[in-house]
Amino acid sequence: MSKVVTPPMAQPVSPMTKVPHDKIAMRAYEKWLKRGCKHGNHVQDWMEAEAELRTEYSRSPGGTQTRR
Repeated sequence: MSKVVTPPMAQPVSPMTKVPHDKIAMRAYEKWLKRGCKHGNHVQDWMEAEAELRTEYSRSPGGTQTRR
């Protein structure tokens, strides 16, 4: 019988992690540029940017993040 190993889940990110609005806007803008400046996905870009930054901010000491 084989054993199935499930990879560990990422640590939950607190919805209370404060991310500056301008940082989210810049990340969403970068996503829009990478997609070729096509319109219609601004909400998805914003949500993804916010989630990515919350994760990054929660991992860094003191809740700050340096520019990547």
